[in-house]
Amino acid sequence: MTMPVDPCVNLGRKMSQRVHDDESHRLVAAVLTEVAVAAVHPARHLGVGRSASRGLLEESIERATQAAVETLILRLEDLVEFLPREVVDELASEQLMAERGLE
Repeated sequence: MTMPVDPCVNLGRKMSQRVHDDESHRLVAAVLTEVAVAAVHPARHLGVGRSASRGLLEESIERATQAAVETLILRLEDLVEFLPREVVDELASEQLMAERGLE
């Protein structure tokens, strides 16, 4: 006999998987790269001067990306935990519909 999964736990797990997927990582990395380059090279942020060499920042940005993704997941899990039950149920229902290709 299988135990029913709490919709809150299931929703949190699905969000975590979605944030960890390759496309999400690519998007987060792209945004963090822009933020890091603008922070390191303020003239670029203002639209003047030359762009920074990405080679100098790659390892730091990759570490920051991983930290940002983990922080985002923790915050999303916290958010789901404190959402009203009706909202969690509605989101869980939308997840199921999306997985089945329904709108």
